[in-house]
Amino acid sequence: MPDRVLGVVPARGGSSRIPEKNIQPVGDKPLIAHTVDQCSGSGYLDETVVSTDDEAIKRVAEEHGGTVPFLRPAELATDDVPAHLCISHALDWYRSRGESFDIVCMIPVTCPLRSATDIDGAIEHLSSSDAESVIGVSEYTTPPQWAVATDERGYLYEYYEPGQLWPDDAPRSQDVKKLLHPNGAILLSSVTTWEEYKSFYTDRTAGSELLPRRGTYIDEPWELELVRALVPADSS
Repeated sequence: MPDRVLGVVPARGGSSRIPEKNIQPVGDKPLIAHTVDQCSGSGYLDETVVSTDDEAIKRVAEEHGGTVPFLRPAELATDDVPAHLCISHALDWYRSRGESFDIVCMIPVTCPLRSATDIDGAIEHLSSSDAESVIGVSEYTTPPQWAVATDERGYLYEYYEPGQLWPDDAPRSQDVKKLLHPNGAILLSSVTTWEEYKSFYTDRTAGSELLPRRGTYIDEPWELELVRALVPADSS
């Protein structure tokens, strides 16, 4: 296993779709506290830092055991700032204090149903393979081969491959080729790879599979309500 693993929890303020998203209540604690707890339960994360520009998020994260040693500069906290700048900023902050890491792992607040075991499984996958990076993936709950589109007359047609959906002998869902999608729950790479690509996606990126439920990503208000329905009030 690697010598040193840094977890970075990006938690920017100013969400437009869901105001104060990162500190909204989910179960019996704020959304960000679920990720802080998962990171604390990991057997491989040597250090986990919450990267935020927001004083309220900093306060809530610290109240629930999170480490917030700095506030992210304002120029790294706008809607259009790529995530890699947040990762590089955290690595540089630690490097300036004489601390180095072998692996950097981004663990977004917006996937609260992920587990510490999921995080550790992804780290083990990276460490035991020749992959340069690993991302969380989940199986599509509806096969994408069943996609339909609307033609110029307003009628539906099978978008990808005729015969996948409508004929009587169309394949059953369990017989359709299994396809996966990135779920945004976990993204990690060696620090060497990160410094070269400034991305978690290379031509040697592997997937670490999470059950669809655990890969649920909160982006819209209805997704927050869905997660609240799935998290019991005694979730601690």
